[in-house]
Amino acid sequence: MRLLFTIQYLGTHYAGWQRQANAIAVQQVIEEALSKMFGAPIHVEGAGRTDSGVHARAQRAHADVPFEIDERGMILGINDLLPHDIRITSLERVADDFHCRFAAKTKAYLYQIWNGSVADVFAYETHAHVAQSLDEGLMRDTAQCLLGKHDFRAFTVITPEVSSTCRTIESIGVSREDQVVKIRVSADGFLRYMVRRIAGSLIEIGRGKLEPEALSLALEPTFQEARWTAPAKGLVLWEIAY
Repeated sequence: MRLLFTIQYLGTHYAGWQRQANAIAVQQVIEEALSKMFGAPIHVEGAGRTDSGVHARAQRAHADVPFEIDERGMILGINDLLPHDIRITSLERVADDFHCRFAAKTKAYLYQIWNGSVADVFAYETHAHVAQSLDEGLMRDTAQCLLGKHDFRAFTVITPEVSSTCRTIESIGVSREDQVVKIRVSADGFLRYMVRRIAGSLIEIGRGKLEPEALSLALEPTFQEARWTAPAKGLVLWEIAY
């Protein structure tokens, strides 16, 4: 049977989601735990490939398992086998031909910034630190130029498996809660480094170090370089909707 998992993880100590030849990745850790639970090799397919140091509140992944275990027992059992920084929060049975990546309609990422003169120790692993005051209103207004379908080639590194660099951003917002500035982006899909480069550009605009027009100039037809990549630790894969 095929199961769809919802997964949380802190990416601090992992080389991203996808299994690596010479480093520990989240996918590998979950596959090893499931294989131990079922006594057979289990492959896990993820809906998104988060990079090294990036976190997830609700990564989705599917796996084919050889026999049924009740939901509560399986969640308790698998979490007992997993390290403290990876957790299965829910699971559901899906059709045998369901694919968690291809079936996804929208994905949402959250970028978190600790915007205080002194970094907060409790937010260190999950927030980027920007000591200089940010103008979140300017950041929010400027970000609206990214709405809709655009070619985001300036915000990524072109890889052979990417057939198109066009993506549709459905919503983008910037908000502040005391010393935390949050950038939330929802789209039909994302390119590698895309959210981190959007966040990096918005941070420079919010600091007054980059003209707001630079963001729209990084889109078609100009494709001005978007060279500011925000740190991985501030990024969270927030939601995947089907």
